[in-house]
Amino acid sequence: MSTAPFTEPTAAAVIPLIEAGTYPRDVVMTIAQGYLPLPQEELISVLAYLSASNDREVGALARTALGEIPTRVVLDYAANEGIPVERLVDLMNATSDSPVLELLIRNRTVPDSAVTELARRAEGRLQEVIVINQARILRAPQILDALLENPALSADAKRRALETREEFFDKRARMQPMEAVVAELEEELADIPLEPIADLLERAAAEPPPEAAEQTLSLLEGEKKDTRKFAIWAKLQYLSVSEKVQLSFKGDRMLRMLLVRDRNRLICTAVMRNPRITETEIESIAGMRNVEPEVLRLIGAKKDWSGKYNIMLILCKNPKTPVGVVLPFINRLILRDLKGLKDDKGVQQVVREMAKKLYLSRTQKTG
Repeated sequence: MSTAPFTEPTAAAVIPLIEAGTYPRDVVMTIAQGYLPLPQEELISVLAYLSASNDREVGALARTALGEIPTRVVLDYAANEGIPVERLVDLMNATSDSPVLELLIRNRTVPDSAVTELARRAEGRLQEVIVINQARILRAPQILDALLENPALSADAKRRALETREEFFDKRARMQPMEAVVAELEEELADIPLEPIADLLERAAAEPPPEAAEQTLSLLEGEKKDTRKFAIWAKLQYLSVSEKVQLSFKGDRMLRMLLVRDRNRLICTAVMRNPRITETEIESIAGMRNVEPEVLRLIGAKKDWSGKYNIMLILCKNPKTPVGVVLPFINRLILRDLKGLKDDKGVQQVVREMAKKLYLSRTQKTG
């Protein structure tokens, strides 16, 4: 006579049985004390669920047992975007541990509604974590309203919340074209072959997700007044790195000139591989001081671009251009530009010295 193979219980199997009242109360009490042969991640799910039990004794036992699980394990759980959403929300409601709550706020799969509820009661550091999470706030401005309703709101968090409201929502006209811009972005991600950036996409997939509060692209003051740029920037705040890499490779001129300034090297590198990028854009980018040095290195390494005298000269004048890129170009500069470079205090000292040496060498030969 054959028997069914033994399978270890899982949170996904246990929780529905508890909900259905399958287990007697004494068994549920035992489970709430953590006496269940489950991997720790699964056990956290069950205990977080039981923490909200209508049975106060069960809830108290579950919260106690949850507090006894090693902090490292709970932190890993809170940051894991693969955990079922409802279980993450359970944990948010079950714990008062600030480091755990911080990770839950930053976990992109936690719904905005849960963060809104937390904002009404959050204290101390958590208020700051919520208010600087612009990706969520742009998507769910009710988070700001909830935070401002918090009776324990600190003066600093209140100031930041009011500044954010004024910056992004009081000038509401700037947000009106958001739907049209989203449609434009989706069109930009049409079926263009991605083979030229396959390596970048592979590396992007291997990168850990950025924290929700992390900004790798900032708008200039003048750009904040540009309706379309502002709306695009707002949308970019909650795209993944892979999506931004695709957009950089496929996007139009405005997107290219915006995303080339992203601090993530994969994203700005994808811009430089965009098949529609023009020589005029390259000339502008070569002079930018708010791009990653890798962008300038890529321009210098491509002969089609650095072979143009004006682009080469602009790279030499840009203090962000790596020295290893600039030095070979100095030999190709005409005397007038060498003279300007040797006296330019805005460039690196080694570049000035090299330019001065060449300038003196040439003028002495012709003197």
